[in-house]
Amino acid sequence: MPEIRFLTPEQEALIPEYQEKWKRISLTTQPIEKVRAAAAIKGVYAVMGKPEPNVVFCSSPRAALDHLQAQVSQVDIPQNPRSRTKEDIQNNFIQFFAEAAWETIKQSNKQQNAGTKPILDLLMEVSVESANSIETHIERCLPKGLSIQDMIEQTVLNAAPMIDLMGKHQARRGDPGFSKMIKMILDKSPEDGRESFSDMASAALEMQLGWIPGKEFLFRAWLKKILQGILIAEINGMEPPRFRETLAMPLSLAEQKYLVENAVVVISEVVYQCSWLDFAISELNYPHDAKKWAALQGLVKYCGWVFAAENLCIICDRPTQILIDDDYQLHGEGEPAVQFADGFAAYAHHGTPIPEKYGTVHPQEWQAQWVFEERNQALQEMLVQSLGAIRVCQELPLIEVDTLQEYTLLKLKGVGVNDTRVLKRVKAETEDILAVFVPWHQDTVRSAINYANENYSAEDFPIPDNENQR
Repeated sequence: MPEIRFLTPEQEALIPEYQEKWKRISLTTQPIEKVRAAAAIKGVYAVMGKPEPNVVFCSSPRAALDHLQAQVSQVDIPQNPRSRTKEDIQNNFIQFFAEAAWETIKQSNKQQNAGTKPILDLLMEVSVESANSIETHIERCLPKGLSIQDMIEQTVLNAAPMIDLMGKHQARRGDPGFSKMIKMILDKSPEDGRESFSDMASAALEMQLGWIPGKEFLFRAWLKKILQGILIAEINGMEPPRFRETLAMPLSLAEQKYLVENAVVVISEVVYQCSWLDFAISELNYPHDAKKWAALQGLVKYCGWVFAAENLCIICDRPTQILIDDDYQLHGEGEPAVQFADGFAAYAHHGTPIPEKYGTVHPQEWQAQWVFEERNQALQEMLVQSLGAIRVCQELPLIEVDTLQEYTLLKLKGVGVNDTRVLKRVKAETEDILAVFVPWHQDTVRSAINYANENYSAEDFPIPDNENQR
């Protein structure tokens, strides 16, 4: 069945313009204009039928937290909770579970009563109206009487651009075979006689769910939701920079908890929503409340982070520096990825928030022993990838998994990232060392060589002569 497209070629050609427009807004470092910013906040509260708040300006999120503690009596940022050992949790699991559940309930209740709720409600109302219109749009485009196999096939076909994008991101992060692997699994017309993914998935679902009356109707509803998400993701493009997580890194755990409970509005996240909303309203002519859409755009264009409690609304100034990589992710090398005029700064490495200890040092000078000192597994993985496969071979303890002629498949020993695999080749004629990371499921040297040959370099990682038959 041919792919069903939900946008015309002309509409698809306009998508990059909207992505670029809102990307520029999210990365602006111009100081906010206080008069316009105050008017934008008051406009949001007015359009949502809420009393006008008192507006205060601060130079950074750090300064905003300090101001709240000083000015609002109800704001009480607690001390850091005591850390619990693994033994504590095991010996008092029921108590620990009950406390965690109660904390989740309290956090949810606080979010529902957060001072920023009018802003979040505005975003929700504008987004839901357009999302419903997209679902209706998809329903009109879908032919009647689609089989379950047709529905799965359409999901695969429409997801292909996003898979390509994910593959490019993964390639930059050391896994060039990700996109190829996914495409092989989802291939609509395999050349080796295998059944396609849609054939296998359809057969499995028919076997397990064939008895359900009206299953085609249920799957059609499922398909519409999936396609809705794919279409919105296609319009938005790349994921937004992780400002919230990055700027939370220098804060204490208690302060981070406060940010979550009080639903602080991070403008870059709202910008990401506005990208597809702008396209849907401007190009697809979806119905919308013009006043609310204008209020939402004013908030994004004229404000920085927004904190609110009671009738007080604090607007942070924009950063003076924002550094990103080719994937539109926060990234600084030996300097802050985000910095504010008052000196508050945060660090990130290709989108991963990192502490100042790493951020102030250029990645080329990062030390191998940090991998063992670090307790956060995500940061361990980031450090390992940044060191590179050759340095990992030379400076970290490894366990030999398998060998073949010049090749050795290795895995890390004694750290939290034990699934990391390295294929090492020592050239017999020169004793030069070549090494690359391979996915954790490459558990034999033969499969690792094939992976490196196909996804890195056939010249650097040739298949041994007696291994050509496979």
